[in-house]
Amino acid sequence: MNKYHHFSWIQLLLIVYYFPQCVVSDFPDFISGFGLTVTNFSKVNNELYDVIVQSKEVKGDQKIRILLPLDYTTSGSTRHYPVLYLLHGGVGQAEDWTERGGIAQQILGNLSLITIMPNGDPFGWYTNWINPGKAAPQNWRTFHNEQLIPWIDANLRTVARKGGRAIAGLSMGGFGAIRYAEVYPNLFIYTASFSGAIDLLNFGVQAVIFGSEAVDKKAVNGPFGIPFVITNSSGWVVENPITHAASLRDVNIALYTGNQGVIEIAMHDCNNHMHKMLNSLNISHYYDFYGNGKSIGHGCHGRHEFPCWNAALMDVAPRMMAVLQQKY
Repeated sequence: MNKYHHFSWIQLLLIVYYFPQCVVSDFPDFISGFGLTVTNFSKVNNELYDVIVQSKEVKGDQKIRILLPLDYTTSGSTRHYPVLYLLHGGVGQAEDWTERGGIAQQILGNLSLITIMPNGDPFGWYTNWINPGKAAPQNWRTFHNEQLIPWIDANLRTVARKGGRAIAGLSMGGFGAIRYAEVYPNLFIYTASFSGAIDLLNFGVQAVIFGSEAVDKKAVNGPFGIPFVITNSSGWVVENPITHAASLRDVNIALYTGNQGVIEIAMHDCNNHMHKMLNSLNISHYYDFYGNGKSIGHGCHGRHEFPCWNAALMDVAPRMMAVLQQKY
């Protein structure tokens, strides 16, 4: 064997040994655990993945859309990234933030950030339902916070602590982002609501939830109980983000809202109520009332629609990144 032949074998052995160490080991390999069973996995593009899971806490297949940083597969096993949990709104699904008007990949794709966009059901309302009826189980809060988060931490190189997690959402998802941060303040360092339905005592919010569950052929008293007739023990009070605003004292908070159109006017009322409640509690927060949208720009006209939510995500992203922790 001549020296050149010998050298080629050495090269081959080095490639076989080091290539998997550098690339394959860093490629996401999603496995079941923490109450979630992985049933399918697909690659949407170089940074975007879909994982389908099943859980005993919610009914049916659940899509989890995952956006990884550009350098995730090449940054090495010691590099860990913070995570943003980004929630869709009513009549929505996991891919809304990247396909159905949302441009989350363009906004967040260049950041050192993992973004998780889970299914929350078109009308799941990010809560454990009081009366799920035939739609049982509907324990969305447990599914997302007690199963999905530890599962993500086990499957991806995350900064697996409060300082490494943020949560945000639009409309129904804005309710979820604020409420989850209240119930689990030890999980999130930042929460943001975009046109969030964050006051369950708002008549317009109750009417929307009542109507949406009727259209979805689920129990109209499912998520929070019987609407419009409210007592202090009612789910509309017990699960109201306004009721528990004090729980956000150790969380960074951002609220965004316009005031154009019937729906957005109701959302403005909700967010303004929360803004005043946080002020009364001396809890620091960022409140962006952009009215007709001119102040926030990017095609926002102050209505209940994606150009405004994309603009809000653009605005809040650097605020989040300023407090989220990295691990090198």
